[in-house]
Amino acid sequence: MKKLTAVTLAYISLPTFLFLFLWLKFYIAVCAVAALLLAFYLAVKYVQADGADLDRAKFVPLLGSSFFLSFLVCIFSEFGWLPYQSYDYLAHNFKFNMLATDDIPLYDEARGIYMCYYLGNYIVPSLLGKYTSLSLVKLYFFLWSSLGIGLSFIWIQVKLIGLTHYKRVLVICAAVVVGCYVCVIFPVLSWLFPDWTFIDKNGISINNEFVLNQIPVFTRNLSESPQHALPAILGISFLLAVINRPTYIFALAYFFLSTLFLTPFAAIGLSGFMLMGFVRNVYREGKEYFRRALVYGVLLLTGFLPVIIFLLSSEATDMESNRVIWQAGAVHWWGYYSLYLFSAYGIWFVFFRNDLLLFDSRAVVISLVSVLILSLFQIGHFNDLNIRSAIIPQVVLGLSIGYVIVTQVKLRFRQVLFTLGMLFWGMNLLSPVKFFYDRFFTFRGLIKTTIEAPSDPRLGSNYYDTIEKAYQGHEIEVLKQYSLKRGGFFEEYLLKK
Repeated sequence: MKKLTAVTLAYISLPTFLFLFLWLKFYIAVCAVAALLLAFYLAVKYVQADGADLDRAKFVPLLGSSFFLSFLVCIFSEFGWLPYQSYDYLAHNFKFNMLATDDIPLYDEARGIYMCYYLGNYIVPSLLGKYTSLSLVKLYFFLWSSLGIGLSFIWIQVKLIGLTHYKRVLVICAAVVVGCYVCVIFPVLSWLFPDWTFIDKNGISINNEFVLNQIPVFTRNLSESPQHALPAILGISFLLAVINRPTYIFALAYFFLSTLFLTPFAAIGLSGFMLMGFVRNVYREGKEYFRRALVYGVLLLTGFLPVIIFLLSSEATDMESNRVIWQAGAVHWWGYYSLYLFSAYGIWFVFFRNDLLLFDSRAVVISLVSVLILSLFQIGHFNDLNIRSAIIPQVVLGLSIGYVIVTQVKLRFRQVLFTLGMLFWGMNLLSPVKFFYDRFFTFRGLIKTTIEAPSDPRLGSNYYDTIEKAYQGHEIEVLKQYSLKRGGFFEEYLLKK
């Protein structure tokens, strides 16, 4: 799987290479790029010793089905064929346009602000559009996203290689269509207990100060916020397939840090898996393995340190809404916390119990620990940390549910809880049905802007003016999410001006 690993690492790290060249002073960029090129070479070379390759007879149909499913997922998204784009595309279309038409680093002269945002998922399609045609950027992004999701499905099938091809595809389909997303419990609770005003749509809002929410991965999350969803999906898919192979440690570490410029929330979500995988491999392989990993880590830090400093230089680090759950002013915060975790994740264990561990027991346990920790913290008023970083455990649990349904389907009508679990899973099909119904019928044609013409006359022609007016009530925090701290270390010593 050396070639597949090389393609995956090249895909995820290309935006970082572009960042180093386009944002940094020349001599700093050269040093960082040289370090990353060496790190890439070593990561791929080290994989060679593994010897675990799929034969061509298995790989060709695996490749075909993965990219066919990827095409379907992406074509039925808001960056694909759907005749509607959500509110987030006010920002998406502007970012694509600015990267394709403005000088980089992006700078707003009127406000004196350099944009500081994880632009990795926008940069490749935008630069292709810059040198061809702005009207092609959407197509380039569709192809870029299809490649990323296709690679994800390939790695998931590698993980499931013990199953027949037909069953592997069914597991992926089950994870894509519903996964572990629960859409029925909170609406029912809200109907049964109308005084429970803390229930906000399909989540919990504690005193309007802390949000606990879950968003379906392959419909809303990927469609509305591909910059967050795509790296997270690819990251956990790659990790699940290779985490137990010690020779992949360099490749995993390289991938892990490469996600930062695409979205730091993916790195946060993957961190628990990386830590446990590293500890386990060190325990099995010994001190020499640890020493090699340490030296490689220094090399990675040399290459990725500018990206880390860039992200830490965002004004978003000072937002007032960044808090822990017990700071929301609720004495019984643990009650809201427990209700959310049970309704969003724990309910599946009532039906499928220990069978959910059949897919990958370690990954499921780490996922549960991750959501227990992530749900204690909030970043941003809408809690992007909880919504975006939780994509990783959602994918794991979604695959676990799909695996149980596909491999244990003969238990239907024989075990009451299993049968009820399948019925409950089926009830949650309401979420994707509503998603597509709304976009094909209810919201059809409500596309406010395009990449070629990203400004909305009601909101102004400037990006910062647009997001300031679009998110009134939270405009100060939203502006901080896109702003580099003035006079900070990155601006003074690293930024190319």
